[in-house]
Amino acid sequence: MNRGVKQFITTSRNLLCSQTRRTSACLISVKSLPKISNGAVAAQKRFLTQSVVRPISFKGIFGGKNEEPENKLFLEQDNLFHVLSNSPLPEMKDRAAIVNKYGVCPVCDTHLEKQETKKRPTYDCPDCGYPTHCSEDHYKQGYQAHHAENCAILREINEDDHDLRSGRPMREFEFPSAQGFDEAVNMANWDVFFYTRSFPSMDSDRSMRHVSKLLTYPMSIAAVLHQSSPYKYGEQVTAEGMRSIAALRTVLYPHNQVSNDAQSQVRTDTINIYLLGARAESTLPSHIWLQLAYLFPATPFHIHFIGPDALAPNQEPHSESVNERLFFTYDNSMYHDYHETIEKFDPYTDLFFLFSPGIGYPDARQGWKTSLEKALETKCPIFVTGYDEADMKNDVEAVEQDYNGEFDWILKPSVNEFRSLKRDVNLMDLRQTIFANYGIWGIRGKRYDVTHDPENNE
Repeated sequence: MNRGVKQFITTSRNLLCSQTRRTSACLISVKSLPKISNGAVAAQKRFLTQSVVRPISFKGIFGGKNEEPENKLFLEQDNLFHVLSNSPLPEMKDRAAIVNKYGVCPVCDTHLEKQETKKRPTYDCPDCGYPTHCSEDHYKQGYQAHHAENCAILREINEDDHDLRSGRPMREFEFPSAQGFDEAVNMANWDVFFYTRSFPSMDSDRSMRHVSKLLTYPMSIAAVLHQSSPYKYGEQVTAEGMRSIAALRTVLYPHNQVSNDAQSQVRTDTINIYLLGARAESTLPSHIWLQLAYLFPATPFHIHFIGPDALAPNQEPHSESVNERLFFTYDNSMYHDYHETIEKFDPYTDLFFLFSPGIGYPDARQGWKTSLEKALETKCPIFVTGYDEADMKNDVEAVEQDYNGEFDWILKPSVNEFRSLKRDVNLMDLRQTIFANYGIWGIRGKRYDVTHDPENNE
């Protein structure tokens, strides 16, 4: 990864979040971003999955007394669309300024030679509200070819982001607490999960988008581990995958319960989840990760956030606990260094997750090599997400080339049922939008069966 991209990721830690009642959704505003070379387009797109999520107010959600004063309602629900540069919210004006300074006019980008001066987008599209072209002439000239398909998507993003800052009570973020022992959760998809888990009624697609963006990381993990997983043996899950997942489930679903009361169950061994190359997932409020723990009431979890971007620049590696069943460790080491600090690994209790790691891109491929070799040595399952089908394919091809014969497939590349439903947009090129954790796949270090050959062995 080149210096410009590293600088870009580091600067992302300075994203600002404005206060909105009862929500932990990310409200992004950046004062300045460094320039990135033309050779880092793929890394720019990957930044879309690195949006920093900071807590705003959880007191009302999790039972504590909310002593904060009522936030003022800034925008009514029928007044959510605004041209960004004229938005009543400073954060959205900042977003327009970023596009003005670092964005791309698609007509200039397509038709001008490299040596010609390309102008920045300063003309605001009246339909989506984003500055999309350098002039009205280029807007009209390139609308059908470069913007028509993306215009409705950008308008949706515009309204969603204004809604998050509108000041309305965010009822969709009033998450449920511990699951009743007699209530079964179904992880078939977001709709079924919200219903069976007793989330507040999602009365709009916008609410679904808000909540899925926040929960995509813990629920992508839960969907693989849960007994009602949407990934089925013989379809997405391979025979080796079923062995790995079954081993984990023997710990997650103990049979020696002393009673039917979930609070009285015998505590199992701790499940260790190693999140390699952690970025956005390491900035989630701890209460969001509790939603993972609630699904497995007998099991303690220790989540390890590992990677250069797992901590803010001024933070030191540390561990902390939310309660007796949820522990966190944050470390900005490379995984192959962190690996040496772990005494042992157990396929019954340990697994790895890599959220949109970009293994297949030249700038990152060599950097991942040692870490992936260490993870494969453990024989524990490794799950990887990607931000679109091409991204998954790129990573899969790199792994197949670099580790041929060293791994078994456990989960075939599939659409992630718990991907974010809210699109992220690259402010440096509005033509690029993605869904965080769009796809998922999994592998495990190859196991070799010992065979007994009496004719050749004395």
